[in-house]
Amino acid sequence: MTKKQAIIRGLKSFDYLLALSVIGVSIFGVAMIYASANHAGMPMSEAARFGGLWRQQRVFVITGTVLMLAFACIDYRFITRFYLAIYGFMMVLLVAVMLVGADDGTNTARWLAIPAPVIGPISLQPSEFTKIFMILFLSKFLDVKKDDFNRILWLILVLITIGVPVILVERQPSLSAALVVLFVSMSILFTAGLKLRHILLGALVITPILVLLWLDLQRENPLVIGHVLRDYQLNRIQAALSADPNPDHVHQLEGSRRAIASGGLTGQGFMNNSVYLIFAHNDLVFSVVAEQFGFVGSTAIIGIMMFMVVKCMLIGLRAIDMQGRLIAIGVAGLLLFETFVHVGVVTGLLPTTGMPFPFLSYGGSMMWVHMMAMGIVLNIGLKRDVDELADAEI
Repeated sequence: MTKKQAIIRGLKSFDYLLALSVIGVSIFGVAMIYASANHAGMPMSEAARFGGLWRQQRVFVITGTVLMLAFACIDYRFITRFYLAIYGFMMVLLVAVMLVGADDGTNTARWLAIPAPVIGPISLQPSEFTKIFMILFLSKFLDVKKDDFNRILWLILVLITIGVPVILVERQPSLSAALVVLFVSMSILFTAGLKLRHILLGALVITPILVLLWLDLQRENPLVIGHVLRDYQLNRIQAALSADPNPDHVHQLEGSRRAIASGGLTGQGFMNNSVYLIFAHNDLVFSVVAEQFGFVGSTAIIGIMMFMVVKCMLIGLRAIDMQGRLIAIGVAGLLLFETFVHVGVVTGLLPTTGMPFPFLSYGGSMMWVHMMAMGIVLNIGLKRDVDELADAEI
């Protein structure tokens, strides 16, 4: 097949609807960030600082779209050839952010300032990039070791390669990102063919630990969890479980609930903000959608996200090799888990945690990572001959 024929076949098999869905939700996110940052109840001192967020997000969407299209043109099998280097680079970033990461004044170090010519330093969040790096590494590693990873020693090694970055991300601290990495990794491991006996063994070990932690959480002063979680994390969980929580711990959550309720069926309308939500451009952006566009708008956004998840899964099922299937399933798990947790938090069904909504929430690292992930999935979905698989291994 000539290069021209390959390009024509790629253009014909490109999933334009999936790509347009990603871009559409991202553009809608810019509008929601604009609405949340131009809030009538926001103090004037903060309005100036947050008023330009939508402009920054607009740049993130444009650059992210370029990244998505670029990765859609790069054979994913070429990228995964460097899976060991990807894992090593990820570990360097996670260690670096712990040592020299920017402290925002809350004893957290989640950002690295990367020098860039002309435009100045760029702040990157390694915990976000860990999500896509782990998907790429684990998918290729399990493909290479598909005949061995169910052996106990190899399985232990796999769990260690998952556990180390999860712990490093949690220590930043970024519990929400750590949970995402853990969930996505377990999804990939399960899809790769983890044997039932190992799943049952894991359940036998984990279940009693979870029960003991739950009982410990019921104590006024937990003995174990208090040493694992930070005070604010523990307070959020206890606030979610308490029938009469401390108002200081649920102020934003209560505002989120009221905003969602005020949206009703069709919403208050764009830019018709209530006084309930302030600084909702990231972890509470879905509440802005529900307030302004109501149940109809909220359901539409969730429906589009579920469409993306299903499309990723279908692309994975049609992939010509195991690594392609695992990458697509991993990205589907990424979108599903983040969407579920974000909506669960803003509605009060889950304890408060800083979980962004894919493509809607503010953030450059978040946007770039998710766009790159979707670009790789789009590349996996391009029509290929099975014979190409052998050529790729040479």
